[in-house]
Amino acid sequence: MSIRLALECPTKMLEMVQPFADFDFVLAHLYLKDEVYAKYYKESTRFKILDNSTNELGEPCSLEDIKTAADSLNPNYVVAPDWVGDAPKTLEAFSKAVEIFGLGKVIPVIQGATLEEAINCANAYEKGLMAVPYDIGSIKSESPEVMALRRALLISNLPLEMSFHLLGFTSLQEFQFYARRPNVVSIDTGVPIMLGLTGKDILDPLDKKTTPTYNQMEAKPLDQKSWTGVCRNLALLRKYLV
Repeated sequence: MSIRLALECPTKMLEMVQPFADFDFVLAHLYLKDEVYAKYYKESTRFKILDNSTNELGEPCSLEDIKTAADSLNPNYVVAPDWVGDAPKTLEAFSKAVEIFGLGKVIPVIQGATLEEAINCANAYEKGLMAVPYDIGSIKSESPEVMALRRALLISNLPLEMSFHLLGFTSLQEFQFYARRPNVVSIDTGVPIMLGLTGKDILDPLDKKTTPTYNQMEAKPLDQKSWTGVCRNLALLRKYLV
């Protein structure tokens, strides 16, 4: 079974990029501030996950804002608010999200400053779909390769009865760790688009992830050459999502 793919891209590229994705991954803060972005996803008939925008904003949208977006979008799932490295605050926010949306509609996020904290956080949730950030247990200045190893190590220490959505991309090599982990079921990323817009190839390792991918894409110009790069990167990524 292939890992299902969701793609993040600037509003101007939604019509071009989203047909390459398997489902919609909607950033709550953009849905609330960008009418064109909101209209596109509201009219989409695909499976939808509403994200809390932690990676893009540095902290999650409030539950009030997430509910406002959810009431309009009617997503299949809502990603509960999470705080980088803070498992107790993240667990508390999950409980509040469940009160609002119901247990079956909320995806909890695993957090923790250490591997032990992250494992304990995961075990505190009901078995089922959970989200794992690309920088779990890491700091933004560390290399994407190190981030990949830490996330893979965490997932390898969790039961197969749990299933995982990968919040963000680190490296193509990370997917090799999941070849025998069918419970890694999906990923959202804007990296193939961002790299294509900047003339880079997804086969080359990322230098860093200190700036959120979406935040790097908005101002990049789109022309025939960069669009060709985007398409190539998406095709290459698909080959690894097995």
